Amino acid sequence: MNCSAFQIKTFKAYDGAEIHYVDVGSGQPMIYVCGFGSTIASQAPFIDAMRSRGRIIVLDQRAFGTTPATGEMGVHQSARDVKALMEALELPHVVLYGYSMGAAVTFSYISQFGTAGLSKIILGDMSPKLINEGDWALGLYQGHYTRSMYEKDLELIRTDYKRFALIVAEGLLFQNSPQHARNFTGTADEIRARILNKRNDPIAQGLIQGMVDITEEHMAANYEYWSTMAGSDFRTVLPEIDVPVLILYADPGSGYSPATAAYMKSQLPNAALMPIYGCTHMAASENPMQWRGCIAAFAYS
Repeated sequence: MNCSAFQIKTFKAYDGAEIHYVDVGSGQPMIYVCGFGSTIASQAPFIDAMRSRGRIIVLDQRAFGTTPATGEMGVHQSARDVKALMEALELPHVVLYGYSMGAAVTFSYISQFGTAGLSKIILGDMSPKLINEGDWALGLYQGHYTRSMYEKDLELIRTDYKRFALIVAEGLLFQNSPQHARNFTGTADEIRARILNKRNDPIAQGLIQGMVDITEEHMAANYEYWSTMAGSDFRTVLPEIDVPVLILYADPGSGYSPATAAYMKSQLPNAALMPIYGCTHMAASENPMQWRGCIAAFAYS
């Protein structure tokens, strides 16, 4: 299934940019904000599964999928686009679900607009701060991602994008713990071969394709998405979230650790934890029945 199965609609953002989205199903509305590089087309199976349970609305963020690269880009702009979409559709009491980078968009939404218009929030396998520094070790790559790596990534996005994307893909497909030492070396071809030597399944192949086989426009935009996501610290936002929150996370994980989810629960006034066991950051694909079932039960109940 691809996005051609859904009618693509458009709305105008606050700056006049045309943003593409789908709106299917009926009843309680849930806006789903996808992860880094994900699109309506890549999320079509999830959208189709949810449409029979309630109303699901998904936008292609700027430069992703069918939405052109227009104006400002990054997680803060995506949050404003979500707000504009809610207003365009006159949606009250929205469930906002952000997976991975989409959760960073959700954090930014709260920092800009509070919980206005939201009835519930779902956070999918994410940290409020990706860079591990000082006494913070609950960020990206299960504590391995440093500020120097972040700065190197910003350089790689502009000079060797495929290598950057494959480093990220490897970090999301395998555990990153003291018992599973990370290897950030190698050319793009060497990293691709290393990944597929360890895991040559449709999930790994699909992640590599989605991360690497994108347009030059999308690659350039990803600098803004990565810098605004990985360069932000949303920890102070958590106590401001006064609506029920479901924290879905992978255990043992790969991008983030179960301890990250536990930390977020400790900072949120009204939150529940839901582990997806035996999974990496790709839990939504590795155990789709449980992942989707948890979302549907929380969002549409």
